[in-house]
Amino acid sequence: MKKLVLVTALLLSVVTLQAQDKEDYLNLIKSNLNLEVKSFIYEELQLTSAEREAFSPVFNKYLDESGEVSVKKTELFENYATNIASYTPDQINDLNKELIKTDLQKVKTDKKYYNKFVKAIGVKKATNFFFLKKYLDNVVEGAKLDFLANE
Repeated sequence: MKKLVLVTALLLSVVTLQAQDKEDYLNLIKSNLNLEVKSFIYEELQLTSAEREAFSPVFNKYLDESGEVSVKKTELFENYATNIASYTPDQINDLNKELIKTDLQKVKTDKKYYNKFVKAIGVKKATNFFFLKKYLDNVVEGAKLDFLANE
């Protein structure tokens, strides 16, 4: 549970950070957040050495792809929070369409990696992984909404 609190705190801090550009932000996610997420996931899944060896390369690629989608979505939330007072209805509509695209990309990424995770760690642990990842994603989404409410 302490690990979950630590991961949640890190996720919340990343949401409010302002990086110089997208690449800095993506590197921040990769270097800090992914280490904590990996540690949390490995601990919660209770992977054997063999499972960990098979899971790690797939997980690393998954985190790279899903991280790019998360960065894009965070940028959209931040743009909205920054410009909410001046956005026209058409701009808000465009933003909503972009948010839907990022959600679809997330689902496509999950679908792409599902069978790879099942092959690496079995269906039960792969399912547990996706539930854990969904929980962490929901924490981030909630933090984004809190961040918008405070703007």
